[in-house]
Amino acid sequence: MNPSTQYERLTTLRRNQSFDSEASHASLTLQFQSEPIVRFRTKGQRTFYLRRHLLKEDEHLIVYQVFVDERSAKEGENDVAFCRMTKPENGIATIVRAEVKEAFRKKGIATAVYDCIARDLERAGALLWPAAPTKMADAEFKMWWRCSPALVFYYPHRERLGFEPRHEFEELLSDCDATKFSRLARSNAHNTSGFRHRFLRVRRWLFRASD
Repeated sequence: MNPSTQYERLTTLRRNQSFDSEASHASLTLQFQSEPIVRFRTKGQRTFYLRRHLLKEDEHLIVYQVFVDERSAKEGENDVAFCRMTKPENGIATIVRAEVKEAFRKKGIATAVYDCIARDLERAGALLWPAAPTKMADAEFKMWWRCSPALVFYYPHRERLGFEPRHEFEELLSDCDATKFSRLARSNAHNTSGFRHRFLRVRRWLFRASD
């Protein structure tokens, strides 16, 4: 099974057909209107400012921009990093494009922004999801590997970048016959609870491992 097929399988299994998109979008809009700019610190204790807003040119996209000071953030000029993502649909929001300017790379910005986005989406009842394997750059892969290896251990970047397989996650992508997969793909929130349970178990394992 190629990485793209595996990605589609995971995405299909994780979708929640009962997800209330309107309520989730309203929650995000309220967050952004009440606090459009938030200050954050990287693990290296560097302070940056994150501007959050809906993209005017495309109502389906959310934009996070990083600035070195609050004035630049308010003016929306000279950002040092950005992340564009889709609004949550079926419980999932996917990153469309992300970039950190070269002078600001390897400073923990991507990881800090990921954490902020994940918290925002959690409050809106959604989950942040990685891009498809063929669309993920090396820097993005490394960030996802640190934050959520359960979702990226099978990507083609892994071997080229020298990462070893994470066998503890193999069950998330174990082969199943077409009938079983078809049934899972059509399942509603109740039927996908088994996958969610495994996913949450993996997340708990990750948190314990990082302590």
